[in-house]
Amino acid sequence: MDFKRIIIPVDNTEDSKIAVKKGVELAKLLGIEAKIITVNDTHQFMSSVILEEKLKKEASAFMEEFKKIGEEMGIKIETELITGKPAEEIVKYARDDDLIIIGQHDKTKGIDRFMEENISRDVVKNSNCSVLVIKDRIKIEGENNEIK
Repeated sequence: MDFKRIIIPVDNTEDSKIAVKKGVELAKLLGIEAKIITVNDTHQFMSSVILEEKLKKEASAFMEEFKKIGEEMGIKIETELITGKPAEEIVKYARDDDLIIIGQHDKTKGIDRFMEENISRDVVKNSNCSVLVIKDRIKIEGENNEIK
């Protein structure tokens, strides 16, 4: 299958940053566009407009940081903030000729771990396009903490 674009769903984690780096590298190699999306699902739990706006600003900030990764590699990255349930919205967003690259988020604890793992698992299970799950098992080498 020929992919037309890479979709990289993110949150504000190191795992997402790694997924962005891998997604941008692959987009550059394949000569296709990449798009970073994040899904805001807090509206179903909050009634505070002020808190909701604060979270949107935080999401915009980390997506801009991730966008710079692509720009540094010569890839134009678009970003989009979507509202809804993460796995459902990611699946709805992707087209049949997309490749979704998503982090697995193994390091999360407690109920958050259960919920995070369900997002990547549900995306794989329900998506009509191909999905590449990036495991967060990275090696830290030396005192510089370089990611290998």
